[in-house]
Amino acid sequence: MKAILFPGPEAISVEQVDDPTCGPEDVIVQVSMSGICGTDVHIYRNEYMSSFPLIPGHEFGGVVVEVGSQVKTGLKIGDRVAVDPNLYCGYCDFCRREQSNHCLNLKVVGVTRHGAFAEYVTAPARACYLVPDSLDDGQMAFIEPLACIVYGMKRVQIPPAEAVLIFGVGPIGLLLLQSLRHRGAGPIVVVDRQPDRLALAAQMGATVTLQAGPDLDGQLKALQPHGFGLVVDATGVPRVIESAFAYLRPRGQMLMFGVAPMGAKIQIAPYDIFRNDWHILGSFALCYTFQEAITWLESGVVDVRPLISHTLPLAEFSDGFHKFVAGDTLKVHIDPRRAG
Repeated sequence: MKAILFPGPEAISVEQVDDPTCGPEDVIVQVSMSGICGTDVHIYRNEYMSSFPLIPGHEFGGVVVEVGSQVKTGLKIGDRVAVDPNLYCGYCDFCRREQSNHCLNLKVVGVTRHGAFAEYVTAPARACYLVPDSLDDGQMAFIEPLACIVYGMKRVQIPPAEAVLIFGVGPIGLLLLQSLRHRGAGPIVVVDRQPDRLALAAQMGATVTLQAGPDLDGQLKALQPHGFGLVVDATGVPRVIESAFAYLRPRGQMLMFGVAPMGAKIQIAPYDIFRNDWHILGSFALCYTFQEAITWLESGVVDVRPLISHTLPLAEFSDGFHKFVAGDTLKVHIDPRRAG
């Protein structure tokens, strides 16, 4: 089969590789659509927990084409499925505490094992979720990132009409915006460098959109002189995260959603955390939230279709990936079935 390979850091190739094999408790999925994610960029730069060579791709769905001999989930050939890429063991201390995203034996499709920027991928049957026909392939490929958003929403407490500030309105920031609006947030202010992304954020319910620049500090403090109740980072940029605390009010919550490079550092005064009663939250991956994401998509709570800027064949992955890295796209989807 054809697949995208990261043979080493900052290297991409399109390869002809062996078809995946189906274990007794696995299924083989013919990939219909997979999405490029910021985590893929960190993997490419060797800033994440991956090793090389690797077929990346962890946001995906497709059609079951083979079922292992011991699969007991009822899956059958022809079923459309989205796959939770986070493969937890089920028996370590964290799994027993219902913290599967912190599993001591965690494996991740497209991160620590071969993933879905390929024609076919192997997945444990237990990680597969049936996708209703009402969702198209583009929506199906958004189930994984939306499941991460749902987990983040479970991490924070949103009082009615809470003032919210979001840094970064790429695809993840726009999902956070829609989700926070649904959760009953009050004014939602968003910050980004790109006018087109800010315009889309306004269409999706942002109260105020601000372009990052030298006037930003004064604009934010004029809007909320005492700070915002919830500040969300969706950039993963350490200097943005560090500066964001200046806009957090006493007893406010800081949600660290963007993926920063491993080893990156920020400076923050411990006294400020103590004195302001700040609540600082991380949100890593997802945790049993695939079904809620599917429900949100089915019910129209979140609209992901405006977030898809490109759908490309495998042969055009490198070009689409580098445009994504440069910030010239929103979500880039790869359709391995397309000629190119």
